Amino acid sequence: MKLEEIKNILKAEILLGENLDLEIENACGAELISDILSDNKKNAVLLTGLTHNQIVKTAFMSDFKAIIFVRGKMPGREVIDLAREYGLILLRTLYPLYESCGLLFEAGLKGDIKNKYEFKEAEEKDLARAMELSYDVLGGDFNTAGRATEQAKKIFRQIGIDPSILRRVSIAAYEAEMNIVIHAYKGKITFNLTPKFIEIIAEDEGPGIPDIDLAMQEGYSTAPAYIREMGFGAGMGLPNMKKFSDKFEITSVVGKGTKVRMIIYLQNYG
Repeated sequence: MKLEEIKNILKAEILLGENLDLEIENACGAELISDILSDNKKNAVLLTGLTHNQIVKTAFMSDFKAIIFVRGKMPGREVIDLAREYGLILLRTLYPLYESCGLLFEAGLKGDIKNKYEFKEAEEKDLARAMELSYDVLGGDFNTAGRATEQAKKIFRQIGIDPSILRRVSIAAYEAEMNIVIHAYKGKITFNLTPKFIEIIAEDEGPGIPDIDLAMQEGYSTAPAYIREMGFGAGMGLPNMKKFSDKFEITSVVGKGTKVRMIIYLQNYG
């Protein structure tokens, strides 16, 4: 389905972009950042009522072709400018989220509703020939949150990393980076690119995690109310990191901080 047809179905207004000839195969409707990041659809549009900067960064990380703001929500000028920088198309509809998704589904935008996603386990290889990228992350700084992942993604894209692999790396790293911003005082995220895999290490100085098993449960969150109001803190950060990694390790010391290590292979290993 062409984006032009989606615009007409939703009686949407164009806020940014001109190329409505894009072929769209699927859609994601969500109001939580973690739900958006965990969505695996390709060639898709994002429908949401969130209008802050992070929704643009999240859409970019997840390779959405366009964002459609529902309920008549209007993003600020800085959000539109950021979307222009990332090359995203923005539209706005007066329909609520549920009705918008229903209209598109009824019109035939159903995607592959039976699709399943599987990640194969593999053994960690030598890091001696790794190319390292390292970025400092400041706790509580939502203005620059996601920037480390953005910069690494751009470099990996220039190198020619497969888009499907790059998407997994971006989502896992973004969740790790946002965990530092939300929960820690400061931290560092490091990417090691080897001939066979990308290693992501997120290490922070913060309160630590008293019960890692509990923290790994989907929906468990210690984020305060104001974080939840921004669309974060749904308790999917650590589960998403594990989901999008081939190998996941986490250690934490209460009162000191947390370290997460992830491996994502550049090809499948039996």
